[in-house]
Amino acid sequence: MTDLQLRTVALTHEENTEVDDLLRTLADVPVDSTVALLHRTRLAAQELPLRIRTELTGMRLYDSPRALVVTGFGIDDDRIGPTPVTRPAPAPERTRNQELLLLLHAALLGEAFGWATQQNGRLVHDVLPIPGEETEQMGSSSKAELLWHTEDAFHPLRCDYVGLLCLRNHQRAVTTLGWPDLSRLTPEDRATLLEPRYLIRPDTSHTPEQNAADAQSAERFAAIAEMDDTPEHVAVLFGDPEDPYLRIDPAYMSPAPGDAAARRAYDTITTLIEDALQYVALEAGSLLLVDNYQAVHGRKPFVAAYDGRDRWLKRVNITRDLRRSRSARQSATSLLV
Repeated sequence: MTDLQLRTVALTHEENTEVDDLLRTLADVPVDSTVALLHRTRLAAQELPLRIRTELTGMRLYDSPRALVVTGFGIDDDRIGPTPVTRPAPAPERTRNQELLLLLHAALLGEAFGWATQQNGRLVHDVLPIPGEETEQMGSSSKAELLWHTEDAFHPLRCDYVGLLCLRNHQRAVTTLGWPDLSRLTPEDRATLLEPRYLIRPDTSHTPEQNAADAQSAERFAAIAEMDDTPEHVAVLFGDPEDPYLRIDPAYMSPAPGDAAARRAYDTITTLIEDALQYVALEAGSLLLVDNYQAVHGRKPFVAAYDGRDRWLKRVNITRDLRRSRSARQSATSLLV
């Protein structure tokens, strides 16, 4: 059966040429973390192929589909250079066009933003295997499965959408996607999941050990540490009780101790998600956009060789309302939370 909540759009040769021509008009645009970048990409995004604009505008307005894959973007494998073994990538100019490509599509869903506590405050992240982190619950793992999750589920300012652009995936590492059939919940379990009966902690990618911490970011890392020391009680489901959104991350989330009803409801919804998982092996030139309020994503294990040919994605967080995070950003023109 075709799942209408996962759509795939294959670019034509003519559409890909349109995109390449558009990228050339942005040759003078620096990929930084300022609103000026969003200004340029938001305007330029209106010149993306009509089919792409139609799909992404629909995704934003109708809450559907929950995931969209656009295939067929040209990636020059030699031009982007070897897959790095550190992050952020040491030669960002090599993948500048790919980062702009990701930001152009993000602009049709909202505004891109970054975290001061993740990947040294970069707006566009590198997702690639890192030596020594093979079994961590982070995007830099490889041997261990990256469990399905809501992106940055611990944070109230988490993204509405997450965008992933595949630069390289010779190992055919599989991305997991899923959305539970909430109609299968009992009224009791649904009511429980709508209550703040679950503890959640930050993931380890937001720690000083994973970043080049400085004085400016010290306060934000301290706030992350506080979230870890005193985890917040949150609900798994939120919004309209009849058609709720989802916030879940099994690696960093658990029912409150001793709450048997919360545990039962949690086990039920995790089973529903497991039953609904789908698997996509992104290829170079494929762009995946995920509704972070309705879908989870993860990755199956793979063997990293650290030979410059490993899987490499670019990632961006997208918010529908940048103003919502104003008190957490240093200025109105900064994109870092």
